[in-house]
Amino acid sequence: MQRPALIFEYSPLFLIICILLGLGYAIVLYKKQGPWGANWNKVLFGTRWLAVTVISMLLVSPILKQVQNEIEKSTFVIAIDNSRSVTSNVDSASWKQVAGEIEARADELEALDFEVEFRSISQKRLADLSEIEFQEPSTNLYDLLKDVNADFEGRNLGGILLFSDGIHNQGLLPTYANYGHKIYSLAVGDTVPKSDIVLSSLLYNKISYQGNKFPLVAQLTQRGFTGETVTVTVSKGNNVLASRQARLSEERSLTEIRFEIDAKVSGYQSYTVSVERKDREFNGQNNQMKAYVEVIEGQEKIALVAAAPHPDIKSIRAAIESNENYSFHQFILSLPQDVRALRDSKDKFDLVIYHQLPGRRGVSLPFIQRFKQQETSTLWIYGGLTDLNRLNSVNDLAFIKAVSGEYDEILAVYNPAFGNFSLSSELQRSFNNFPPLTVPFGRFELKENAGVMLQQRVGSLNTNKPLVVVKGSEPRSGLILGSGLWRWKLTAYAQENDNELFNELISKLVQFLSSKEDKRKFKLYPLKNEFTTNEPVIFESETYNDLYERIYGNKIDLQLQDEDGNASNYTYIPSEGNTRYAINGLKEGVYQYTASTILDGETLAVAGEFLVKEIQLEELNLTADYDLLRKLARKSGGNFFTIDEMDELKTTLTNEKSQGTIHSDTKYLPFINLRWIFFLILLLISGEWFIRKYNGSY
Repeated sequence: MQRPALIFEYSPLFLIICILLGLGYAIVLYKKQGPWGANWNKVLFGTRWLAVTVISMLLVSPILKQVQNEIEKSTFVIAIDNSRSVTSNVDSASWKQVAGEIEARADELEALDFEVEFRSISQKRLADLSEIEFQEPSTNLYDLLKDVNADFEGRNLGGILLFSDGIHNQGLLPTYANYGHKIYSLAVGDTVPKSDIVLSSLLYNKISYQGNKFPLVAQLTQRGFTGETVTVTVSKGNNVLASRQARLSEERSLTEIRFEIDAKVSGYQSYTVSVERKDREFNGQNNQMKAYVEVIEGQEKIALVAAAPHPDIKSIRAAIESNENYSFHQFILSLPQDVRALRDSKDKFDLVIYHQLPGRRGVSLPFIQRFKQQETSTLWIYGGLTDLNRLNSVNDLAFIKAVSGEYDEILAVYNPAFGNFSLSSELQRSFNNFPPLTVPFGRFELKENAGVMLQQRVGSLNTNKPLVVVKGSEPRSGLILGSGLWRWKLTAYAQENDNELFNELISKLVQFLSSKEDKRKFKLYPLKNEFTTNEPVIFESETYNDLYERIYGNKIDLQLQDEDGNASNYTYIPSEGNTRYAINGLKEGVYQYTASTILDGETLAVAGEFLVKEIQLEELNLTADYDLLRKLARKSGGNFFTIDEMDELKTTLTNEKSQGTIHSDTKYLPFINLRWIFFLILLLISGEWFIRKYNGSY
């Protein structure tokens, strides 16, 4: 710590005036001796002089400047690759010995005045190496090293000792980055490739429809078995569904075996693909994988009924057909065969999209009336052929009073108050760049329960006029008051090189309108349909009263059942702000869940299923990659060692020097805030008063 220094807000020459002021005050008060004698008069004179001088000095605002230096020790991070592939070469006994050596290096670094911190591949800080379990299903060395860098940004990081087999199977290659400090690689594992047959991947559609067949393609690679024949089987539970023999291609080439599987039962279905294990195979863990297919009972049927061909129709159709949950049916009323097909159709549609209808000829009115009687959800799309008077009479969203033959070119802007469903932030921003739609010029009056998703923007002015309107009460309906959606699709593709944003707009609108309103008082569901074994399965719960207001505090009983019929029971009570429940450690498979709660004496229950998938990256390759670890050490200025070179590692680390970093902290303390100044003034004034009082004065 440096010596403190005095600084002043005003000129320090004022201190002389303060001293003279105190002296003058004391002279005036004690120039005549009182009843206390000459010696006490001198003491009182000095006390008053000092007290007045100190008080007046505070008016000059002196400030005490203190600079405090703190030395931060250099930290050395020991990062352990605790992925599953490491255990193929390091068993528990070997790891215990290696861990002892690594901890000895840590002690030596601490003796050199380093702070030592242990990390694992899962980014977790460790108290010591006894906590290590080699269970991570994948290896991402890039994230491990970059997270260490991020945590020590602005701090004193001396270096990293990385214990790994160099098998990197997730994320960017760690050799691409610059880390700004030395990395010492401590390599483990066998670099000699072993004879192996690898089921490297399965290709299949995640969704299939009940009663159909779906393709399942197994891809094999091999080393040491070129030209040999293996048997590949597909099974479900204990039942073998299909079996084929395949001749293995040359090394580093793919061998593909194709199966056609019947989708008989709805729900998530698991299929196990197994490859026969040969006698000379080193690793049998990569000979089996599971495919999980969601078999659904049927697609939602979407019908588009149009007055005439239009480029908007093709854009809407492509967006809807990008979702396999929908089947699309198109009827152009200017084509006689489509009119007959729609008249003869017995299908009950989940959503009917009317494009430029009702028209002036009235051909569409019988169909509109038919679907209205069936309480089918509808989406009206305005166009140049739309008869606005008839549209006003059949839609339940808006009344349009337009000037005949007058149109506006209108831009779109997202309405932030819209709450029926959400659009991504990217899509909301993209409306600023989309070209205008052709909208009838006039006045728009919204009907009851109509919600505005997009509003009209004229130039840079956002208006309250609606562009896209929806109604959430049954039957649901929507209205797009503009023509030219195909231009939005082209613009989105030009900006993003794909159709994702346009597809999102149409898909979410169609999904909302075609789905039925869920009025259940008790809901419980997983946050997503698929989880991995290394993440928790999280359930969200919702409970409502008769007014459909959210309530809390009900006990929820939850049961999970795996594919073997084993059940696990859980109980929890949601509260406001804490309505989720997480379950960790579930193994791979399809799980059925049932949940129940009691509301007003009535038992309410829900059921469903979800999927937990195993990440099998670590089992695909067990050949250590020393070359990656060498490049990483060389690029960072460190060194490469194997576990047989612990002595060399010890010598290298003992030559490291811990260079502390000095952090300076400057404090400015005004004298008026110093407690000892207050007590000094109090002591002087109290002492003077006591002496005067003691000697018979006041």
